[in-house]
Amino acid sequence: MLKPLNRHLLVEKVEVEEKEAKSTILVPDDYKIKKSPYGLYLVKDIAPDCEKLTSVGLKVIVNESMVEEVNVASQKYYLILENYVYGLYQED
Repeated sequence: MLKPLNRHLLVEKVEVEEKEAKSTILVPDDYKIKKSPYGLYLVKDIAPDCEKLTSVGLKVIVNESMVEEVNVASQKYYLILENYVYGLYQED
C-alpha cells in the first residue's frame, strides 16, 4: 500500500452515473458534449503534514488534470496535492 507524503492525498475515483439527455436538436455525428474538467474522488489516505483535510473517507471535488497516476508493483494509485482540492462533497 502506498502511504502519501508531502501534503498529498491518496484518492479513488467515484464513478457518477450520468443520465443521457435526449436531444431534439440535430447535431453532427462526430459532435461531442463537453465534459466537465472536475471529478469526484474518495480520500483513501492522507499525508501526515496535511493541514486542511484530516479525515479519510471524505468525498472531494478536484480538477481531473491535477490527479497523478502512480504505478508501483503492478498497482495503480491516484494522488493529488492538498492544494488542488476545490471542496468537499456531501449528499443532501
